[in-house]
Amino acid sequence: MIELWNKDAEDSLRKLGNVFLTGDGNTDFSFSSEQDDTNAEVKNELKKGRLYLLAFAFFPALSGIIGVLETVILRLFRIPVYGKGSMWFRYITAFVGTVLMIRFMKKWRGQSRNAKAVYDEKIMAKAVQEILPGAVLEPDSSVDSMDFYVHGVVPDFDDSQGSYLIRFEKNGKAFAFSNLTLTRREKDRNDRYYNKAVFVGQAYELCYKSQMPGTVRIMTTSQWMGREVLDGFKRQDKDREEKIETENEVFNGQFDVYATDAHSAFYVVTPVVMERLLDMKAKYGSFGVAVSGDKIMIALCSRYYLFEPPGDYREIEKISVEKSKDEIGQMLVFAKLLEVTINGK
Repeated sequence: MIELWNKDAEDSLRKLGNVFLTGDGNTDFSFSSEQDDTNAEVKNELKKGRLYLLAFAFFPALSGIIGVLETVILRLFRIPVYGKGSMWFRYITAFVGTVLMIRFMKKWRGQSRNAKAVYDEKIMAKAVQEILPGAVLEPDSSVDSMDFYVHGVVPDFDDSQGSYLIRFEKNGKAFAFSNLTLTRREKDRNDRYYNKAVFVGQAYELCYKSQMPGTVRIMTTSQWMGREVLDGFKRQDKDREEKIETENEVFNGQFDVYATDAHSAFYVVTPVVMERLLDMKAKYGSFGVAVSGDKIMIALCSRYYLFEPPGDYREIEKISVEKSKDEIGQMLVFAKLLEVTINGK
């Protein structure tokens, strides 16, 4: 009977640990074999982070055990549990526990940084060079968010963050894209400030086929792409532009077009371009485009990031250079579609 209970208890603890380590009680945690998996080094570095997560999960239980041990030791040495001596003992225990926690946190952060560095070097850098030879990868950088705001394709914001900036040249012209998050400080109903994410997605810098005078902006009709972006653009004293209505009523219902010169707008927004943009909205969702000079600025509100190292155990197992190449390909396909569309090819 005791052996059966011990077996059930052991199985329950194993499943509980698996919930924290793998997200599934029936999936056992294991490190990848370097003999069988070429990406084992990267996967194992990321899996170590799951072990830290398990340790955090058991900290409350550990605190309870320490509390019981404190009481036992105090009674063993006949120190009053609520006396002055016991208070000093508890202060010392709390101090040692705090020091150990700080060291643990530092090790966790260091391990997380190391895991990301290995992932960037062994996976992302290889994927970028295989799909875009000669391109420059900057994992902790992003495109210039203020440049996108000035061109009127993202809302007003207070802070910006991004990752995985990829810069490359094509036909002698510079191209770039990255993940991008924009936040703005706002007040809630209780007049307390909080950071609201007003944009999460990808931003692209492409090239227009010629030097176009003025600016043409095309945005899907949603709150952030429509009213917020327009208001932010006008606050820059750029209210010289006018709203353009096309002959395509379906397009007018799903896109807003603004231009400093109507002739330039109709040069960019041709019937073929409108049909392609409608197809792209159905596939990709909200996005904004600004054409100015020889620049095409694009903001795609995908609401997720690409390329980031996964934290989920099952996603860690799927890591490969080919998978990252597919993600880069997704960005390139969208960029190519819009570049070709706007350039009227």
